[in-house]
Amino acid sequence: MLYRTVFALFAAASIIPATLASDHGMHQADHSAHSSELHIMNGWVRALPPTQTVTAAYLTLHNASDATLTIDQFSADIAETVELHDSVLEGGQMRMVRQMSLDLGVDEHKTLQPAGLHLMLMNVASMPREGDSVTVCVGSSELKSCKAVPVLKIAPSGSDAPAHTHH
Repeated sequence: MLYRTVFALFAAASIIPATLASDHGMHQADHSAHSSELHIMNGWVRALPPTQTVTAAYLTLHNASDATLTIDQFSADIAETVELHDSVLEGGQMRMVRQMSLDLGVDEHKTLQPAGLHLMLMNVASMPREGDSVTVCVGSSELKSCKAVPVLKIAPSGSDAPAHTHH
């Protein structure tokens, strides 16, 4: 069952645009007022059939603090376990490799996207439906950020990606 879910996530990723639009320039001035924050932007969770117990979350992280952050805390309100994974091609096969942390430099943006870095939401008791929202949290020893993100069947296009909002 897990293999089919992982395969479905990879298969869907091959038909989805690799990146979401960045609104960095638009909000760069706004971020100067938030010198000790970690932002979650353009987030979404993949909607899967209700029988599945694993899904993925994709988002862009922005370190608006004045120090490099090591992001090593991941959670979601629907999942017992959330892990950071990277999709890697080895021997002609895509596979997921767990990552324990992600370093995010000062003013750096890092996009977690299909077929790349992403969050795996595991042991989901009840799969959310398209249109629902899921609260996703990421953090370091210094900062934590949570945001409700939409549940979607397919990745949003650049023009209709969920907007960056401050929390």
